[in-house]
Amino acid sequence: RLGPAGGRLMALDVAALADKARALGDAALLPMSPDVELHWDADYAAYYFSGNDETPFGDAKSNMVRMLGLTRRIAGADGRAVLHLTAQGSHKGQRFKIATVKPYQGHRDGKTHPKNWQAMREWMEGSAEIAGFGVKVWEDREADDGVAASARYAFESGRRPAIFARDKDFQVFPGRHVSWTTLGITEVEPTTWAVADEDGRLYGQQWFWLQMLMGDTADHIPGLPKQPTVDGKGFKNCGEGCAFDWIGNTKSPEEAYAIVRDLYRKFYGESWPAACVEQAALLWMRTDNAASVGDFMRAIPAKAPELERALHMLERRIKQ
Repeated sequence: RLGPAGGRLMALDVAALADKARALGDAALLPMSPDVELHWDADYAAYYFSGNDETPFGDAKSNMVRMLGLTRRIAGADGRAVLHLTAQGSHKGQRFKIATVKPYQGHRDGKTHPKNWQAMREWMEGSAEIAGFGVKVWEDREADDGVAASARYAFESGRRPAIFARDKDFQVFPGRHVSWTTLGITEVEPTTWAVADEDGRLYGQQWFWLQMLMGDTADHIPGLPKQPTVDGKGFKNCGEGCAFDWIGNTKSPEEAYAIVRDLYRKFYGESWPAACVEQAALLWMRTDNAASVGDFMRAIPAKAPELERALHMLERRIKQ
């Protein structure tokens, strides 16, 4: 049900994608519009375009520049274009302090990077502009949050955000999503509940609620560790499959929230609001100017005083 989420882009892959775009022909491409802006996940691009350890740094850069122009044409984005990077010293929206069930991104300690990775990051961070793209380095949040905020502000200003990313986090917010693997277009409106692309990747509001149950293994976020068994006498692991079983057929945030709330209550008991708020604050992509920890409350469909109290406690804890 979920699309691929890993891998690197070698020179051959870039050429293959370029050939595919040319094969589509101009008639299949969207018209260029100054009201369409393009946002790239440059954190992942630094890995992806690094290639392998035999890839010359110059080739890594030229492959990425080539794809910058290609995605702009495919998305019809003649407006502003931005590469979003997370600063290497960023606290990532305080997510390291928020997480208590599992250390946020704790499994990445000691992780090796491609040979060109650091040079790719330094090249981007040291550039005001690359191939017509501005470079935004986020200090107070993750690049994912920065793209989410940019998408929200674009829609509110009457523009359309196009997004080129492979990280699952990007599936929750609206925009003109360009597939990293096929270059196909998936249009996601702010009101979209759920829509799948040609690879089966799900986009829309429902994705957030699915993650609240299945978590995000890439960032070491557990979601709901276990769900009640059918007989109600115990609990079993809750992963991707059970998340879809519970949430996959829902049609609204009201319906999804009621399910998630009840499952958290059954597993955590009286402490369910604190657990629910922690996971929501980790998973939600921040869309306001301050990257507020409580921005996830935008997704809650009704007044929830128990969550508001738990949020205030969380905010006090991470300020200590």
